[in-house]
Amino acid sequence: MSKEQGNTAPEVMPLPQSNEIHPRGLLEAISYIDQNFANELGGCMIKSRFLTTKQRLEFMEVGFRSSFASGIVSALLTPIAIGVIEQYIPMFGDTSPTLFDTCSAFLLALSFSLGYAIFMAKASTCFIGEYTRAMVLNLLGGMIFGAIVKGVVVFIAFHFLYFKICTDRNILWLAAKLSLTGTASGTVTAISSWVRGFKGIFLISAYFVLLSTIIFIVIPLTTMLYAWLRNRKLIAAGVVHVDSDRF
Repeated sequence: MSKEQGNTAPEVMPLPQSNEIHPRGLLEAISYIDQNFANELGGCMIKSRFLTTKQRLEFMEVGFRSSFASGIVSALLTPIAIGVIEQYIPMFGDTSPTLFDTCSAFLLALSFSLGYAIFMAKASTCFIGEYTRAMVLNLLGGMIFGAIVKGVVVFIAFHFLYFKICTDRNILWLAAKLSLTGTASGTVTAISSWVRGFKGIFLISAYFVLLSTIIFIVIPLTTMLYAWLRNRKLIAAGVVHVDSDRF
């Protein structure tokens, strides 16, 4: 950029071929976004077309894979957490949960999703030019798609467990098998009663997962909206120079 131009226009510089971006995991994708966001704040603007279709798909794949995996882990822990709250599972040896037990149960169900949402929320603020915005949008798009797929799969799976697996017929069959193995009748009755009561946890968990999925999606979208408003202020103040029509 010439001296006559001063700071009136951003420097546009494509990435060298040897430095192509190919994220393989969430932390690697966020690192690429951080690095290029720092470059853009320094005035080095890159057009979004330099992010190839393959790279866009790779960002989407990372977002989808991480979101789906963390969501499945949280979904598997959700019935346990709800079971603690509903006094079917002892959290720390006592079936009557205290406030600490209840909070621990919620953290157990939400820790993976919340941790991932925090990472995504941080990444969603690291854009100002076209290049980083394209990275963030593709990563976020994959995350949202993965969260929706996870929510639908888990919702169907929990309803299947309630209506098809934990039926009275199957519970009676299990009780008969336990009786044949010599298990005491009192124990068989207790197990059957516990299963009949616990199966309702699957319905509660199904809707809890849907709610947590919505919250999981809203968190990074909210921070991205904040970043968009922040960028407009920076551009209006002349701190950075980009194509203002796109904001």
